Amino acid sequence: MDSTKRLTIRLENLQFSALRYRLVVNLEKSLAVDASLVFLESVDSTNHELARLMTTSAKPDLFAVVAAEQTAGRGRLERSWVSEPGTSISLSVLLEPTKNVEQGLVPLFVGSCVARALSTITGKDAGVKWPNDVLIDGKKICGVLSELKDQGVIAGIGINLERQQGAPDTACAVGDFASADFDGALSMVLAELRAGWSDWLSEGNDFALGLIRSTSVTVGMKVRAIMPSGEEVVGTAVSIESDGRLLIEGSETYLVSAADVWHLRN
Repeated sequence: MDSTKRLTIRLENLQFSALRYRLVVNLEKSLAVDASLVFLESVDSTNHELARLMTTSAKPDLFAVVAAEQTAGRGRLERSWVSEPGTSISLSVLLEPTKNVEQGLVPLFVGSCVARALSTITGKDAGVKWPNDVLIDGKKICGVLSELKDQGVIAGIGINLERQQGAPDTACAVGDFASADFDGALSMVLAELRAGWSDWLSEGNDFALGLIRSTSVTVGMKVRAIMPSGEEVVGTAVSIESDGRLLIEGSETYLVSAADVWHLRN
C-alpha cells in the first residue's frame, strides 16, 4: 500500500473518531442537571480520578466525574472494570451521608436509582441483583462499586451503552433495547441520583430501604452466595435488612454482608 493511500485511510479513521467523540462530549442535557460535571474522554479509573480531585480541594455533595473510556478500573474483589471508547458510561459520584444515613444501604440505593433511570430509557424492567449489579431480563447492564473515603462515599457506576468485544452472554446493553445516547442516558441517571438522594436525606432511611426493596430482583430467589472466606451458602433470599445485609434462609439462617451471589432456578 502506497503512502498516499495509507494517509487517506488514516485521515478517514481520525475523522470518524473525531465525529464519534463530538457526539460523546455533547453533554448539554447532563450539564443542565449538573453544571459542575467533569468529563474526560479517557481515564484510568473515574473512582481514582474523583479521589485525586478530592485531595486538591473539598468537593460538594454529588460532585461527579464521567468518562467515555476507562483503562484501569477495578470492580469488586479487584476484578478488571475497563471499557472501550464510547461503549459505556463510567461515572463516579461523591455522596456525603449525614450521621443518620445508613451507609450499608448506599451501594444498593445507587443501583436502585440507576435501575429506575434505565427502566425509563429502555422501556424494560431493570432491577438490582444484590449487592451491586443492575439487570435487565436477567442480564447485567450496570455494575456499582462504592468506596468509603474520609469525605464520604465514592459510588462508581459502569453502564453498558453498547456491547463490548468479548462481552459474556450474561451481559446486555442499552443499545439492545433503545438508542444508546451517552448524554441522554447520563442525564437521566444523574437526575435520578440527585432526586433520590435528596429524598433520602429529607425522609430518612425508610425511604431508601423502600426503594431498594422495590427494585430488588434477588429477594424471593433461590441463591448461591460465596463469602469472601470461600464459604458457600445456598438458600432463598427472603429480605434485605435495614443495614443492607441479605437474609438467606437455607439449612440455617444467614445474614450476608459481602458475597458473590448467583440466582438459581427456583
